[in-house]
Amino acid sequence: MKSLKNLGFIALLSSIALFTSCDDDSKDDTQDPQDNVTYGDFTFEIEHTYGNDAFTYNTEYTNSSSEQLEYTSVRYYISNITLEKMDGTVWSEEESYHLIDNGVSSSMMFKIDNVPTGEYHKISYMIGVDSARNVSGAQDGALSEANDMFWSWNMGYIFMKFEGNSTSAADGTFSFHIGGFGGANAAQETNTHMMHDHMLSISPSASPQIHFKVDVSKALDGHHSISLAQKSKLHMPGAEAQEIAHNFSEAFSLDHIHD
Repeated sequence: MKSLKNLGFIALLSSIALFTSCDDDSKDDTQDPQDNVTYGDFTFEIEHTYGNDAFTYNTEYTNSSSEQLEYTSVRYYISNITLEKMDGTVWSEEESYHLIDNGVSSSMMFKIDNVPTGEYHKISYMIGVDSARNVSGAQDGALSEANDMFWSWNMGYIFMKFEGNSTSAADGTFSFHIGGFGGANAAQETNTHMMHDHMLSISPSASPQIHFKVDVSKALDGHHSISLAQKSKLHMPGAEAQEIAHNFSEAFSLDHIHD
């Protein structure tokens, strides 16, 4: 009997210990430090220019080769947007793929949600689509093949399109489709802008806007200048595509931040 009593007492203690342990675990779960994080949003806003002039379709411009040209399509991807605080903390947007289309005004300004509150001094983004998504098969949203920005499974996404008309081109039109996602042909470009003069302040009660100006002229008339009389079509990855991608990366400037 004494042995049975001892066994019963031990079992009771074990049950109490188990109950206490479970209770402690549940308390730990509610003490997630992330519970104290608050979130806000900001808007990524793009304004296209041609040099110092406003940019519009079917308007005649002149390049550095004294050639007249007018654009009928300017489209490109902005992806992998990240923000960084002064202490080195980095926040990255999830599913960060945005198709910019000069002909669709709503695409020129998009809101980015669920950003932890705080002061951010640096923003980075990719012009193009990262290698992983280039080989991930059929996708939706901005990456849908229905957007006509995809070549094929082995050539991947078209990162940027510049199309239009010019009497200097052999057939009166120009068309540059820029891509190349891996190895020697990789044409993605990543831009970083510092915001030391005016930090991006994220809070639940405000929705700031980061206003970028993008000088479309630099795509074909930047560091690597293109004469449309000599080259008016490019639809494949390679060194020429990389040159245009690099040109276009230099078209972006952070103009100001609206609080």
